[in-house]
Amino acid sequence: MSRHPAPDELLLDYAAGALPDGPALAVALHLALAPDSRRAVDRLNAVGGALIEREAEAAMDDAALESVMARLDEVAVEPRAQAPIRRPGFEWAPAPLVPHLRPGLGWRRILGMFDEIRLDLPGAFHRVSLLRLEPGHGLPQHKHAGYEYTVCLQGGYTDETGNYGVGDFAVGPGEHRHEPIADPGEPCIALIVVEKPIVLTGPWGRFFNPLVKRGLI
Repeated sequence: MSRHPAPDELLLDYAAGALPDGPALAVALHLALAPDSRRAVDRLNAVGGALIEREAEAAMDDAALESVMARLDEVAVEPRAQAPIRRPGFEWAPAPLVPHLRPGLGWRRILGMFDEIRLDLPGAFHRVSLLRLEPGHGLPQHKHAGYEYTVCLQGGYTDETGNYGVGDFAVGPGEHRHEPIADPGEPCIALIVVEKPIVLTGPWGRFFNPLVKRGLI
């Protein structure tokens, strides 16, 4: 069981096909690594497209959301076997990520602190990246002007909101500052989807934020 599953509202939007490409990829990777969330989405799909469309068209209040989620356990879902897909150098990558790993793709060192692979998703309005942190190392302290979606793919990390391992999903944390640090062991690899550029809050922020805003780092 994932310690940090994706929120129910996000799973509903994913099942209804209502998520933009970036967040949809993050949820797809979470589902590939978190069986409980995968079963919840399978049950949502089994409830039927008509129910999802009707709820999507109406303004879904908390009572309606709880009603839909309460019905999921009543639906039996057969487990689906997925053949693992591997690409040299990316053996850790879940199957939904593999189509986005084009030939020649490699890590780029950022600020001498972490490695990044920027992913190009057709029609994506978010910045979608794979980040790799060596154990004990982290991202610069920062905050967000918009939503951030993170799913851990290898290793783990800890920040002000908790500890996250493989398959765990994080949303936010918005205006709150945080500084993710990779846990001991193997390097931490995560998919990060940001709606707007991050805002560095450390001492070098005023020098690097203009470059971050322009997407240069």
